[in-house]
Amino acid sequence: MDANFPLNHSMGIFYSFLLILILLLGPAAPAMANVSLTGLEKSFSSPEGLAALVPAFRDRQGNFSVPDPTKNAAKFLQAQQTLTILIDQAETQALMALTPDQLQKRMAKKAMHLPENWKRAEIAVKTDGSKALCADSGPNCSAYGSPSFLNKLEPVEGLESSFYKNIQPDSSVPALVYLQPTAVASVSRILLAAANTAGVWIPAAYAIGPAGGDAFLIVNNCLDLAQTNNGVLAPNAMLVAALQWAS
Repeated sequence: MDANFPLNHSMGIFYSFLLILILLLGPAAPAMANVSLTGLEKSFSSPEGLAALVPAFRDRQGNFSVPDPTKNAAKFLQAQQTLTILIDQAETQALMALTPDQLQKRMAKKAMHLPENWKRAEIAVKTDGSKALCADSGPNCSAYGSPSFLNKLEPVEGLESSFYKNIQPDSSVPALVYLQPTAVASVSRILLAAANTAGVWIPAAYAIGPAGGDAFLIVNNCLDLAQTNNGVLAPNAMLVAALQWAS
């Protein structure tokens, strides 16, 4: 008899058990991913869910609150950056977990809608080519709670599910917004282009809210390379980190 028989027999039993374990757990992997995905989707669907997920979006009473960069720039940036990364994570999980058929069925559902009026919280820094300057007049180069330049948003006729126009009191339309669904039902990608500056919202920029309902929050970064000077666009450089909430 082989002197190594007990050892070989034990190793064979071990590898057989390991193979069975892999076969049993393998089909469960997508389900585990879906649980995580569902949790993030639900969190992005409401202010309460977001507050529960990200502590920086909670006030002292535990209620949803957009952090004020004029009082605490670090907390604002933490909230803005963390939310962006969590959305990226949720979309990656969704793309890995959903089949092409599931994704197409999701895309066929009612699109998220952007409400008409918004308020802003942002940190904005610009340069004139020689020194860095605050583009917002508040502490920490920031602004909080004032009306967003997005006001007032209305859908473009015939393209209501995707395109919006920014209408000013004089009926001018200085900016357009494009809303694009993602693999996460409670998240839409958002793109802005402005005619009165050379500003655009660079990736990643998102609107979040209940699937097929009204968005309640926008997280975005803006890059602006020109500003209006007596009706003429002049070179300029500005970076903005922002959160905007429906009002």
